[in-house]
Amino acid sequence: MRQISRARSSLPSRPLSCLSSLLRSALLLGALLFLCSQATGQSPLRIALLSDGTEPAGIGLDSLLKDELRALLGTRFNLTVDAYSLPRFGEARLDDAYRESDIVIGTSIGSSQALLDRKNYPKPTIAAIVVDPAAPQDSTGSGVNNLTYVRSPFDIERDLDTLAKLKPYDRLTVVTSKYFREPLSQQLADYAGASVTVIAAQPTAAATWSLIPKNTGAVYFTPVTEILPPAETEELLQLLNDRGVATMSLLDYPMLDLGVLAAYSSEDIISRLPRRVALDVLRITDGVDPATFSTSIEGSNQSLIINMGAARTSGIYPSFDLMRRSVLLNPVAVESGPVLTLEGAIVEGLARNLGYRIDEYEVALARTDVNVAKADLFPQLGAGTSLTMLDPQTTASSFGLQGRYNWTGSATLNQVILSEPVFANVAIQRLLAEGQQAALQSSQLDVVLDVSTAYLNVLQSKEFLRLQNENLNVTRANYDLAVNQQDLGAAAVTDVYRWESELSLGSINVNDAEAQLAQACYQLNQLLDHDINADFRLPPFTGQDSLLGLIGKTLLPLLNTPRDIDRLADFLADEARRNLPSLRQLDLAIAAQERQAKARERAFYLPQIAVEGQLGYRIGNYATTPLPPEFNFDFAAADRPRGTYTIAVGANIPIFQGGLRKAQLEQAKLTTLQTTAQRENTENQLVQRLYSSVETLVASYRNLRLAREAAATSERNFDIIEDLYRSGAANVTSLIDAQNVVLQSRINATNLGYQFVADFLTVQRATGSYQFLAEPAEQTAFLQRFLSFRDAQ
Repeated sequence: MRQISRARSSLPSRPLSCLSSLLRSALLLGALLFLCSQATGQSPLRIALLSDGTEPAGIGLDSLLKDELRALLGTRFNLTVDAYSLPRFGEARLDDAYRESDIVIGTSIGSSQALLDRKNYPKPTIAAIVVDPAAPQDSTGSGVNNLTYVRSPFDIERDLDTLAKLKPYDRLTVVTSKYFREPLSQQLADYAGASVTVIAAQPTAAATWSLIPKNTGAVYFTPVTEILPPAETEELLQLLNDRGVATMSLLDYPMLDLGVLAAYSSEDIISRLPRRVALDVLRITDGVDPATFSTSIEGSNQSLIINMGAARTSGIYPSFDLMRRSVLLNPVAVESGPVLTLEGAIVEGLARNLGYRIDEYEVALARTDVNVAKADLFPQLGAGTSLTMLDPQTTASSFGLQGRYNWTGSATLNQVILSEPVFANVAIQRLLAEGQQAALQSSQLDVVLDVSTAYLNVLQSKEFLRLQNENLNVTRANYDLAVNQQDLGAAAVTDVYRWESELSLGSINVNDAEAQLAQACYQLNQLLDHDINADFRLPPFTGQDSLLGLIGKTLLPLLNTPRDIDRLADFLADEARRNLPSLRQLDLAIAAQERQAKARERAFYLPQIAVEGQLGYRIGNYATTPLPPEFNFDFAAADRPRGTYTIAVGANIPIFQGGLRKAQLEQAKLTTLQTTAQRENTENQLVQRLYSSVETLVASYRNLRLAREAAATSERNFDIIEDLYRSGAANVTSLIDAQNVVLQSRINATNLGYQFVADFLTVQRATGSYQFLAEPAEQTAFLQRFLSFRDAQ
C-alpha cells in the first residue's frame, strides 16, 4: 500500500484532476438537461375507468388499477385517470368517454359486458372481467379492432353445481347487474340443474327481494355491491338465510363477510388482474394492436369457502366430505342466548350450582340442630286426657270412687336447672354450625374456582378450534400452491401427496377441537345448572392481559430475586392462615371436641338437677256404684275435689357405671388430639400447595411472554420459508415443519395465556380470597400489606 501511494504521488496529478472534474460536471449537466426535457416533453395519456357503481368503491379494483397504471406509466406519460359510472351517467356517456379519453377500461362485470355489447370501438378498449363465454375471439385474441378483454377464470356452472350439493333446488335466481343480465340469461338458458331466473339488482334490499320468486330454493350473486350497497346486501342475505335459501357468490369477498353461504376463492385472481390490465395498457401505448392480445389470465386452484355462520343461520349444513375439502369461515358458532361474563358465571354458579346448594342445606340443617339442642333448656309442658272403662267388679269395689267409664285430664311440666350434657350439647352444636358455615365458605371458594376454570376451558377450546381451522386453511392454500406448481412443472407430485396427507391430519385436529369445545360447554352448563346444551354468548376475554397488567405493574416487578418470591409466598401463607375457611372449620371442630371433653370431665362431679310438676283432673266418672245409704256419703258428689297436683325437685348423679365416664373422657381427649393433628397436617398441605402455586404462577408469567415471542418469531420464519417455497428455493418438508412450528407456537402461547389465569386463580383460592373480584381499594390494601410484610422481613 505504501509503494502504491508513493507511485501515485510522483505523477503530475493536478492537471488530470482538473480535467476529471470538468468532465463530471459536464456529464451531470447533460443528465439534468435530458431529464428536464423528458419531463417537459411527456405526452398526455387519458384513461377512462368504467364501473358499475354509483359511488367510488374505495379500495377496490378501480383504485388498485389506478395505482398500477401510475406505477407503470406515470414516468412516461402525463397520466390522467377518470372514473365513469354506468348507473349514474348511462350508456350514452360511453361516447363521451371515448371522445374524452385515449383508452377505455371496463372494471366490473357489468361495465365489461356493456363494452362487449358495442359494435364499434373508436379507441383502444379493455374489458377487464368477462364472464360471457360467447365473447368474440380467434386463435390470437379478440379479433376485433381496438378490443381486448380478460376472460374470467371463474366457472359459473361449477358454482351452481356446488350450490346444489349444499342444498338441492329446483328454482334458482341469479342476481346480477342490468348490463350483465341478458348475456347471463342466455348463458344459463340451457342449464340442466334447475329453472333459472336472472334479475337485476336494485339499490335496496327490499326492491331486490321483491324481484326474487317466492319458490326460489337458491340464489347466486355476481358482483352487485356497487349497485346494491353492502349494508343493503347484508340485509338481503339475512332475509335469504332466515328463510333457508342457499346462497353463493361468484366472488368471495366482500360477499362472505356480508353473509353469503359459499364462494370459491378469488382474491388471488383479482389481485393479479390490475397488473395484467396495466400491462395491456402499456402494450397499447407501444403501438401493439389490442385485438391480438391474449384473453386468458393465469389461473389458480380455487378453494371452496363455506361460511358456517350463514350455514347455522339458514340451517343448510354441508356434508362432512364437502367440509373436509373446503375452507371453513366462522367455524366457531356465534353464540346465541344471554351474554355470560366471567363475573356473571361466578355469580350464577353460586346461585345455581347444585353442589353449592346442597352445602347451603347442610348449613340450614346445622342451624336446626342448634335449635334442637337448645330446646332441652326450655320448659317441657305436656297435656293429655284419657277415657277408661273398668269391669263391674272393679267398679263395685271402688265404692263410688271410679265409675264404669272414667274421663280424666293431666298436665306435666319439666324444667332443667342444671345439666352439663344439655349445656355441652348446645355449645357443641353451635360450634358445629359455625364449622358448617365455614365449610360453605370453602365450598364457595371451590365453586368460584370450578366455574372460572370451566369458563376458561370454553374460551381456550374456542381459540384452539380457531387456530386449528386457520392452520387447516393455510394447509389448503399450500396444497393449492403445490397443485399449481405441479401444473407448471415447478413441483413434483410428491409435494401434492404430502399436502393431501396434511389436509387429512388437519381435518382430524379440527374434528377433535370441535368435540373439545362442545364438551367444555357441557361442563360449564352443568356447573351453572343450565340445560346441558343451553346457548350462551361469551364476550371478548381480556383477562390474560388485564391480569398481566394488574400483576405485571404491581406485584411481579417487586419479585427480582428468589428471596423475593419466598417473601411473597410467606406473606400469602399468612393471608391464607387468616382467611382459609377450611382451617377455621377445623379450629371449630377442635373447640367442639374440647367442649365435649370438658363435659365428660364434669360428669364426674356435677349432678343433673330438674324440676317436675304434675297436675291431674277428674273430668267425670260415669256408671259408678254408690255406697249404701247408711253411709250418708257419695264419692261422686259435686263437692268432691276434681284436681290433684305434685311438684318435685330432683338431683341425680351416677356413682358407678362400669368405667363408662372414664372411657368417654379418654375418648374425647383422643379425638381432640386427633383433630388437632389433622388441623396441623391440613395447614402444612395448604401452605405447601400455596408455595408451589406461587412458583407456578411466576413461571407462567415468564413463560407466557416467551411463548408469545416464540409465536411471533415462528410466524416470521414461516413467511420466509413460504416465499422460498414459492420460488422453489425450499422443499415441502421445510415448509410443513415451519407451519407446524407456527401452529404449536400459537397453541402454546394460547394455552400458557389461559394457564396463567388458571394459576392466578389457584393462588387466590389457596389464600382463601379472590382479590381479582375485590374492589380497587381492597386490591390496593392487599398490595400495601405485602409491602409492609416485605419491609418488616
